Amino acid sequence: MSLEKKPKEQPLPSPAQQEASLPNGNQPTAQSTKQSTDKSTGRLSNTSINQSISHANKVMDKPRGFYITEGLNQRIDQAVRYYQENHNLKKVDRSIVVTALLDNETNWTEETLDLLVDKVIGQLTNRLTNR
Repeated sequence: MSLEKKPKEQPLPSPAQQEASLPNGNQPTAQSTKQSTDKSTGRLSNTSINQSISHANKVMDKPRGFYITEGLNQRIDQAVRYYQENHNLKKVDRSIVVTALLDNETNWTEETLDLLVDKVIGQLTNRLTNR
């Protein structure tokens, strides 16, 4: 036996009641059609925006590894220590620091990526010649 209260179901209006609720008993006006279209479109776009934001903030299930230089490794460690010691953020780890550094929209524009092309080519060259 369930003790949950069920909401009362509202009976659906009959076709005559639906027609009577329309202006002049006729087809919907352009204004009411536009209003309902605007409302449904607004709901769709808000939903898709919220899903995009949610997807952008979702942490990957598996760790994603990548190669970094020893110098960059030391800088990340120093940043973690800095936040732990100077800002009393004991839970900060390398992943948090790297994510905070990379999660900046201005880093991902074509202009910014073009500014990095020389460094990218240098990294590729180093990997090909050092291995």
